[in-house]
Amino acid sequence: MASVTSSFRMSKELQRELSDAAQRTGRGKNAIIRDALVKYLHAMERESLAEEARRQSELVSRNEHGADWYGLADTAGWR
Repeated sequence: MASVTSSFRMSKELQRELSDAAQRTGRGKNAIIRDALVKYLHAMERESLAEEARRQSELVSRNEHGADWYGLADTAGWR
């Protein structure tokens, strides 16, 4: 996999915690940062999807009182 280099600033305290974690776990600081970033971005994506689901649910509940949702559902492939 091709990779690129990025740089960012962190506090001295965060840098110390990262170094301590790397020493404790025997993992490289780069691996810890990369894994944390991947987890954070996936969590953001899940939260975005959950928020969209909430938005759509609220929209339907506000605008479709009394609708026959079961009658509108496509159940053709259900067992």
